[in-house]
Amino acid sequence: MRSTPRLVRTVLPLLLAAACTGTVAQTKPPTPECRTQQVEQSKVEICLVRGAAFQHDHYMLRADGAVIFMLPDDFAEKVELEHTLAEGPSIEYPLSRQGEKSVKIVGGCVPESKDGAEVARICNFRWGKYQVVKDQRFEFN
Repeated sequence: MRSTPRLVRTVLPLLLAAACTGTVAQTKPPTPECRTQQVEQSKVEICLVRGAAFQHDHYMLRADGAVIFMLPDDFAEKVELEHTLAEGPSIEYPLSRQGEKSVKIVGGCVPESKDGAEVARICNFRWGKYQVVKDQRFEFN
């Protein structure tokens, strides 16, 4: 039987420990700041997940606890998603069942500036005929 070279026996455990320590030492992810609205039978949330200093924030839309999308701030200003419903029995979000063959989610979280600095984002989204997020404002300090 061949023995493992000494270098591999000493360096490999150190590399594994360093990789694990880096993963374990990371801070827990930020808690999303969510605003909730009841629309028909669905609970809709728009959430802000703040990034670390000099990192992008993310905006997340959830329906009944399921993530519909999560986008970085640069791409959350103008959103348009379209879903074509399958014919026959299918699993659909209740808000998608509006009697049409397809449904769109449109809207965005647009920046609000004061004295040349972004101070807030205001979010508005429609899911087909329903206004699911209306004038939700997230402020930055």
